[in-house]
Amino acid sequence: MNTHAPRLPVADHGAKPSAPAGAKAGIQAGAKPAGRPDSAAARNAAPVEKLRRDPRRRVLDAAIACFTRAGFHGTSMQQICTEAGMSPGALYRYFPSKESIIVAIVDEERAVRMSCLELLDTAPGFVEGLARMGQALFSGETPMVTLALGPEIYAEAARNSALKPTFDAVEDEMNAAIRAHLVAAQARGEIDPSLDPDVVMVMINAIGDGLVLRQSFEPDLSLVQMMPALAGLIGRMLAPAAAPTLSPDRTS
Repeated sequence: MNTHAPRLPVADHGAKPSAPAGAKAGIQAGAKPAGRPDSAAARNAAPVEKLRRDPRRRVLDAAIACFTRAGFHGTSMQQICTEAGMSPGALYRYFPSKESIIVAIVDEERAVRMSCLELLDTAPGFVEGLARMGQALFSGETPMVTLALGPEIYAEAARNSALKPTFDAVEDEMNAAIRAHLVAAQARGEIDPSLDPDVVMVMINAIGDGLVLRQSFEPDLSLVQMMPALAGLIGRMLAPAAAPTLSPDRTS
């Protein structure tokens, strides 16, 4: 934005009168001189500067867009460069390989996953907490890139030794936290104490993974609306066994 006062007519003797004091005060206060609209460069200065400041973020966002469209193996580093508007030399300064980009995406969302656990912490019960987590994830309230790329990430982690340690670490951290809540719910009598927590965790993960995969097949499937019913089914599977009742003619 131009911060100079408009030029005044020049007198015949060549002297150049200074701008009025009020104009100077306006300029010092940040006022825009009349009749001088912002240039395109000034309007775009902030976004351009942001891109220059955070090239790593540009690469990750571009890679996510490419992976979502074409998958990991269908995306080349050149395509990521094009999407990011960056030269290959500049990109390789931050990520030496496509695998390193995938590792960064998974590791970056560790904090997002952990934030979901706050819903479990504050829920009145374990199953209700799972339902709230599912609601937040499938509604987009808690954006998680790995949710959209779930099938791709699982497949890649299973066969890629560079990615698997990071993926396993994030999964193990999340599972350990959920398992602790499960065991506490068993101690409260909310969940059947006879159930093996490790077996329950396999079932919970299988249901969650299956929902992610199903949504990739059916993008219009409203899992958010189904969440109360799904939570009810899980609750019945995990509920303590009902105490046996005595028939009316038995007293012992």
